[in-house]
Amino acid sequence: MEKNFNPDTGFVSFKESTSSTPLHPDVRLKKNPFYDVLAEIVKPSSLIPEREGEMSVNQSVFHLTPFQSSEVSTKYPDVQIQLRFALLEVTSEQDDYFPSRVTVFVNDIFAQLPNPIPTNKPGVEPKRPPRPVDITQYCKLTSTASNAFKVSWLQDYGRSFVFSIYLVRKLTSQDLLGRLQKKGIRPMEFTKGMIKNKLKEDEDSEIAMTSLRVSVNCPLGKLRIRYPCRSSACTHLQCFDASLFLQMNEKKSTWMCPVCDKKIHYNDLAIDGYFVEVLKSPVLPSDCTEIEMSIDGSWEPKHAKGKEFSKTSATKRTEEVLDIDEANGISSASFRAKKAKVVIDVISIDDSDSDGAGGEYSRLEEKELTNQCPSSPSLSVISVSSSGVTAPTRSSPEVIDLD
Repeated sequence: MEKNFNPDTGFVSFKESTSSTPLHPDVRLKKNPFYDVLAEIVKPSSLIPEREGEMSVNQSVFHLTPFQSSEVSTKYPDVQIQLRFALLEVTSEQDDYFPSRVTVFVNDIFAQLPNPIPTNKPGVEPKRPPRPVDITQYCKLTSTASNAFKVSWLQDYGRSFVFSIYLVRKLTSQDLLGRLQKKGIRPMEFTKGMIKNKLKEDEDSEIAMTSLRVSVNCPLGKLRIRYPCRSSACTHLQCFDASLFLQMNEKKSTWMCPVCDKKIHYNDLAIDGYFVEVLKSPVLPSDCTEIEMSIDGSWEPKHAKGKEFSKTSATKRTEEVLDIDEANGISSASFRAKKAKVVIDVISIDDSDSDGAGGEYSRLEEKELTNQCPSSPSLSVISVSSSGVTAPTRSSPEVIDLD
């Protein structure tokens, strides 16, 4: 039995000296966005097996420095002592990965690990969710005492593992959202270029596309996007809500794009400037779910079924008619001084022989128009029926409130 002591980490291990497995291989673990590493207490260390296909045991000791013990003692749970397992693989950054049938004891106290995920596959052992483990509660939070660490596991054929221990600061989804906003917004020109390229790609196809449609609702929560976000690794235009995406990964870390199901990384995320402008535009109705984008980068709101929104445009048209109708004594200058309340009767189409094809447009609700009106304008109402067209008549509005 050989005793190995590392003065830099305070780490002591006891293993057979005949093993060819390096004690501290150059394994790099992927950074977890929800944790900032403050210190490396135990660098990635090999779990050296005793025999292939049998349970193995590794025992070691680690110490905390005065700084580490002070930080975790005063700032827990924001600052934690974290345990991670991974495959012994040096060619690329490694995800968290638990050995088979692993158990951990810290200072002879059984450490709770993530519960295995049940599986219906026969002969397949359930795997634990790949995430770090907070072992702070089992540690002696002082620089004058050592911490005993013991791990047992079933050695898999052809696989070796490492463990490492860190001092980390835990972050929330709001912390990550704040960092994402500080990183800056992806320029509008970038997205306009994507739109142009996607439409140009279809020029040679039999059915050429002249526009593209995307939803302004998040594919995760089905609600209006607040922080339009997309990974630089994705090629689609559809965005998702950054806040909701980070909240979901805070609860269950998957880091899968909700649009294309591609594995993405936090550092590749960016808020899209084009869609920021779309979402804050007054032209976009509150109940709109889709927009249509043209090759020049312009856009317009659309119904989910393909019909244009009329509520906003109808209000604009009414304001324009009242603004230019100076022939009836209504000037644009006078409309800008007061607030008038006008009831508008919309043209009614009644065709009983068309089996409902013509339909009947419902009457608009009372609209408050922030314009100025010295007097109450009367509006022309045209009735259209199957018998013909009735001549325009002048009628005074039913409700006029000049206050």
